[in-house]
Amino acid sequence: MIEATLQILLSFGRIGLFSLGGGNAMLKLIQEECVESRGWLTTAEFSSLLGVTYVFPGLTAVKLSALIGLKVAGVPGMVAGVLALNLPGLLMAVVLYGVITRYQDAVWLRKVLLGMQYGALALLAAALWALARPLAGTLSLTAAGLAIALFVSVALLDLSPFVGILVFAVACVLLL
Repeated sequence: MIEATLQILLSFGRIGLFSLGGGNAMLKLIQEECVESRGWLTTAEFSSLLGVTYVFPGLTAVKLSALIGLKVAGVPGMVAGVLALNLPGLLMAVVLYGVITRYQDAVWLRKVLLGMQYGALALLAAALWALARPLAGTLSLTAAGLAIALFVSVALLDLSPFVGILVFAVACVLLL
């Protein structure tokens, strides 16, 4: 149990340290670490746990780290996963806040921050791709249509995300 907890600490600590954009952008890193590198989960198990995280409010990567930690090392693994995922970013934010505010007008910092935004977007796109692949075999035109309608409503028509999610959930219950 102690060995597994330490492995969770190392794995999620590395993810927390190197992920750009946080949250859903971490999903590809979590999948790579927990499915491909460590073999803690199969692809199907990862997709299933990820689906469970979407049922409840809160940060997806945090909930996923908790569930994976719980599966691998019990309650100590759950706590280790959540802490290790979050502490690197929090510590870096506290340490680097002064640098960023002091040099916020510096060209080099603007370039770094712009690059980080594009990096975060790339990780988010990779996570989206990883999420979409398992759905290819179970294509539901109704579910895809509802997802597209939610995207268009929130992203293009400026519908409140809260209203969009509520309508989406009700439509899923009624139509799927």
